This record gives sequence, C-alpha cells and structure tokens, in this order.
Amino acid sequence: MEFLTAKSYFKDDAVSENTAMPLPNVSGFALAPVIDYCQRSLEIRAKLPPVPAPDTEASEEEKEAERKVKEEMNEFETEFLKEESNEGIKELILAANYLNIKEMLEFLNQSVADRIKNKSVEYVRRFFGIESDYTPQEEAQLREEFAWAFEDVDED
Repeated sequence: MEFLTAKSYFKDDAVSENTAMPLPNVSGFALAPVIDYCQRSLEIRAKLPPVPAPDTEASEEEKEAERKVKEEMNEFETEFLKEESNEGIKELILAANYLNIKEMLEFLNQSVADRIKNKSVEYVRRFFGIESDYTPQEEAQLREEFAWAFEDVDED
C-alpha cells in the first residue's frame, strides 16, 4: 500500500524532505482514519506468506494463510465503516483519491456501491446531492416506461 501522492512529493526534490507536505484536498476529519486504515491494512498484509516463484504453486498452508488474511481484512473493513455516515465515506473517498491510495479507494467505492445497491432513485440522488433535471411529467413517463427498474427497491 502506498501513498503515491506523498511518494512523488518527496521524490521530486531534496528540498521537500525537510518541509511539511501540503494536503489542501484532505480534510482533518479524513486524514486520521486514512492513516489508521493504512496502518492496520499493512499489519494484516504482513501476515501473508512470501509470494511463491512464478513456476511454483502455493502450498496448502500458504493458501490457508492467504484465506485467513483476506477474512481478517474483510472483518477490519466492515468494522472500519460500521459507524461511518455517507458524508464521512465521501470525505474518505476524496482523501484516498487525492493521496492516490488505490486499495483504500477501491474498498471505499465498493462500500458506496453496496450502500446504494437496490435503492430508489430518490435515495441515490440524496446520497450524491443530485437534483432531478426532469419535470414531474417526464419523470412519471420514465417511471411508467421503465417500471421494471423501480420494482423491488429496498426501503431508504
């Protein structure tokens, strides 16, 4: 796991090694959880066995260790966002994106997808702060024309 933005900042010149890195697009709210996520993620991944040579297959012990690490990571990620609000997750996404932390960004984007899965159009609009650009008549026509898309939607 890498903070690619930080890596490139400190790699570019020798002067930056002695100065604070500005993070204009990362809120104070988001930075601490991002660091916590990265630290815990590294601790969990350190339990992985070494990668076998390309021409060899992983042993059963190595496969079991990988399975346990994935399970522990899933448990950690579930717990990490358990109490997080939708707005908080969006802040974390902005921070992970700006810092270019790909693994965290993928995890957060998947969590947003899980939260909006099978939700109403109104819920998704509220989630992302989108105003409808359809007139009530146009929206009614679309709901009638594509009624199948509005069936069996979860409660908001």
